[in-house]
Amino acid sequence: MNRRSPLALAAALALLISVPFMSRAADYPAKPITFIVPWPAGGTTDIIGRMLAEGMSADLGTPIAVVNRVGAGGSLGSKAMLDAPKDGYTVLVTTSGNQILTPLAKDVGYTSADFVPIGQVSSRTLALGVKADAPWKNLADLQKDAKANPGKYSFGAVPNVLPFLTFDQWAKMAGVQFTFVPQQGGAPGVTGTLGGHLNMVPESLSSMNSHLKAGTMRALAVFNEERDPAAPDVPTAKEQGFAVFGNPFTGLAVAKGTPDAALARLRASMAKVVKEQAFQDKAMKAGSDVTYLDADAFGKVWVRDWEAYAPVLQKK
Repeated sequence: MNRRSPLALAAALALLISVPFMSRAADYPAKPITFIVPWPAGGTTDIIGRMLAEGMSADLGTPIAVVNRVGAGGSLGSKAMLDAPKDGYTVLVTTSGNQILTPLAKDVGYTSADFVPIGQVSSRTLALGVKADAPWKNLADLQKDAKANPGKYSFGAVPNVLPFLTFDQWAKMAGVQFTFVPQQGGAPGVTGTLGGHLNMVPESLSSMNSHLKAGTMRALAVFNEERDPAAPDVPTAKEQGFAVFGNPFTGLAVAKGTPDAALARLRASMAKVVKEQAFQDKAMKAGSDVTYLDADAFGKVWVRDWEAYAPVLQKK
């Protein structure tokens, strides 16, 4: 009578045990999915998340529920996703705030490396705006003047959010000092600059683009990898010798350990939905441009931003 070796029996048993799991992964999705939004209902992130859920639900053939888990700088919702079973049925609508800025500023029990990217759906362009009659035409002009007059010129921004941090990073790289005037939002900073109460404002290009087109403001730079099609004449900071980037993002992420089959299905579905004209039209009406990045490119943005803002925010 032939006897199998213990090693062969163990291998056969392992294969039998793995079959149901492989089958379940290949059948994904086999039940409803939950999208967690870590920010309040009605905001831009929530609106984009619900639009994605609607489109991907139809594509995947399964219901997608959207749940708002708000608090602690977006970390409560992020933790809820990370603590859920890692099976692809809990997805996070993630942003720069909850994934990069909050875990750098305080210990929330996770880092950006605990997430796996599905894709980016949108990204805002940050620009440095000045009044049209300001004496500076580019960053080199501003750097030279500010070095000769440390602290003379003021800028307005909401403290410790991406526009502030991006400008602060540029100022440190340029070796210059400015007077910071805290603002309650981006719009007041633009208004203050137009009124001459501030010398400059780092803010979303969309917040100042109408003033740029009207000739009442000038943008010295955008903090993008490439120029923004909405303002093609405005050079990037990188073009001017300063590799400084600031692009608040919104996208989808899951926890590390999610099966490859689920990742592949989610990524393909998201890519299909965000490229549809109907989705892009809805996003525009909601005030958000679609700037899609696949998983690899989105993951590189995470690494870039984490490394850029760690020296500013990370506790020693």
